[in-house]
Amino acid sequence: MAEEENVQDKIALLKNIYLEQLPGRLAEIEQAFSISSSSEPDDARQSLKSLSALAHKLAGSGATFGFPKISETAKAFENGCEMILETGDLTTDRSINAVSGWMSSLRKSMENAGSVEVDHELLSVIPNDKINEGESGRVILVSDDGELTDRLTIELGNFEYAVISVSPDSDMDSVFSDNKPLAIVVDMDSQNEEGQALARIDDMAEKHVLDCILIAISDRGDLLPRLQAARAGVGTYLLKPVTATDLVDVLDQHSTLDSGEDIRVMIVDDDISTSKYTEIILRGARMLTEIVNDPMDFLEKVDSFGPELILMDLYMPGCSGQELAAVMRQQEGLSGIPIVFLSSEDNLDKQLIAMRAGGDDFLTKPVQPRHLISSIRSRVRRFRILRSRMVRDSMTGLLNHTTSHEFFENEVARAHRNKGKLALAALDIDHFKSVNDNYGHATGDQVIKSLTRLLKQRLRTTDIVGRMGGEEFAALLVDANIDQAQEILEGIRIAFSDIVHRVDEKKFSVTLSCGIAAFTGKESSEELLEAADKALYQAKHGGRNQVVLSS
Repeated sequence: MAEEENVQDKIALLKNIYLEQLPGRLAEIEQAFSISSSSEPDDARQSLKSLSALAHKLAGSGATFGFPKISETAKAFENGCEMILETGDLTTDRSINAVSGWMSSLRKSMENAGSVEVDHELLSVIPNDKINEGESGRVILVSDDGELTDRLTIELGNFEYAVISVSPDSDMDSVFSDNKPLAIVVDMDSQNEEGQALARIDDMAEKHVLDCILIAISDRGDLLPRLQAARAGVGTYLLKPVTATDLVDVLDQHSTLDSGEDIRVMIVDDDISTSKYTEIILRGARMLTEIVNDPMDFLEKVDSFGPELILMDLYMPGCSGQELAAVMRQQEGLSGIPIVFLSSEDNLDKQLIAMRAGGDDFLTKPVQPRHLISSIRSRVRRFRILRSRMVRDSMTGLLNHTTSHEFFENEVARAHRNKGKLALAALDIDHFKSVNDNYGHATGDQVIKSLTRLLKQRLRTTDIVGRMGGEEFAALLVDANIDQAQEILEGIRIAFSDIVHRVDEKKFSVTLSCGIAAFTGKESSEELLEAADKALYQAKHGGRNQVVLSS
């Protein structure tokens, strides 16, 4: 709540600054009005274009800061100027009087802005609606199936998730408020005929008190139970038998793709006040932002910032948003980044023309913060999914072989420049072929996923983890010496050997071997990986289920 109030305070301050700047904006518009019956057509045309551009800015910024009357009169002014430009009736008395009338209305609305009550609904900032606000290790399981509950409690516990088991007729409001989980898992087969659990969850969703992932599990895959789950806000529906790795895959995917903390948005808008307003809204939603007020500076800044979405105004001097979008789509490295136009332009034809240049969405100012944030998150989620498919292993979500080498090379080069510390670990699942032979490849895949989960969970976000092929993995621990790496990998080795895998009535566990090499300031990434592989070879031939340090 304190964070939300801080955002509101910043917006209130920005609104006051906007009010203070209105006389200057009005003077700029009046200065641009230099049309008379004796004006040359070219001069009149230029004046009308300038007036249209200035009015367009006010049409967007006025409504954004809660002054709809300014936006309304500015939009009428802009449309009027555009109509005269289209007809070519530039210097007649009728046109001049019309422009004077529009300017008079705009002047009045701007001069009265300080005494007009602000439209607070447009300035309202919603609390951050990240789906992943609960405890990262807590899952509520709604089921009366004791065997299912016991199994998932043990299996999820191996991934350091705490399962809180409740019956379908429990008071869901109090259970949720007491525990604040990352996810609620509802066993659809445990509900009575009235569907108590889903009904209560649906009621909580309507009250906007749910801020976690909703997962349903069931024996039934037909439409009716799926429809019931969807109506209650369930986002994932899994068919039984459900394993812990099935659930962990869902939790990991949502945590990675729906988290707003590291969404990177570049705001391209020549209007300083509205771009700052947008930045405050997005930072309040825990996004990282970079403002570009001059579109000619875009290419210089885009590479260093690395945005996941471009939020772009349509009309800017020197280079329009439509033109800048076309330039972006010319370049392979920028062609996949989503572009969302944010403009007061409400002409559908003009919006569609802009979208054809490479836009992905068009939001018309003023836009509610909730809608802006929702649109950005959905677009970035799609972008991350597509990017992940290109650089990540499809089964584990880890970096693929080629991308891992690229990342390793970059980090080693950085360590050379900065004299930094690095440790590279090569890992291999012991006797993995026998797992496939004895239990099937589907079970082998689950074993790989369980190790993947441990690596993601135990390693830091700054570390780089890749699947090098089959059951082989590699992890580059940034700013870590070999002793620190050994401690971390030993913990992973022990935790992995404690996981109990189940196939029908059979239970088994699997171990791993690991070799670690430290960066001494001389090695290339290939040499470092080769040293780690040699240490792994020693671990495999020294009895397996151990971590060996490179000599």
